[in-house]
Amino acid sequence: MYKKNKILSIAIINLENDMNVGGIIRTANAAGVNEVFIVGRKKWKKGASTGAHRKTKIINMRTTDEFLDYAKENNYSIVSLEITEKSENIFHFNYPDKTIIVIGNEGKGIPEKIILNSLSIIKIPQYGEIECLNAAISAGIAIFDWVRKNQTKKENKIIDNKFKNFI
Repeated sequence: MYKKNKILSIAIINLENDMNVGGIIRTANAAGVNEVFIVGRKKWKKGASTGAHRKTKIINMRTTDEFLDYAKENNYSIVSLEITEKSENIFHFNYPDKTIIVIGNEGKGIPEKIILNSLSIIKIPQYGEIECLNAAISAGIAIFDWVRKNQTKKENKIIDNKFKNFI
C-alpha cells in the first residue's frame, strides 16, 4: 500500500562504534529514510557507511537539548528504541506520521531526558539469553519495521554489474 505524508528519520545518540554509525546510515539510505541525526559525536569514520553518507541527509547536533528542540520545532514524534518496563513490542506498534526513531549508546542506552520526551518507547522482543541486539542490527529491524508498515516510496530497482551473472 502506498501511503502519503509518512516521514521517518533516525537519531543516533552518542554511539561509540564507527561500524554501528556507518551501518545505520547505510540501512537508513537503503530504506529511503528522510534524514539521520548524529547527536553528541563530532567525528566518525565515513568509510564505515561504504559511501551511503554521500547520499544520505545527515544532520550533526552536539547536544540532546539541541536535538529535542529541533524535533519539537519541526513537529516530530520521538520514538525511542530501548528495553524498559514500559516498552511496547515493536511489531505491534503503530508509528506516528512524522517519526524519529532514536537509537542509543551501545552501553548506556538512550539518555533519560530523551526517554522522558518520547511519545513512545519500543523494544524488539528477545527470546534468547542475551540482553540485547547490536545497535546497528536493532536500528535495521526498526527501520524496516517502519517501512513494512508505512511504505511511502516505490522500490528502487537496482541492478548492479556485480549481479548481472545471476540474472
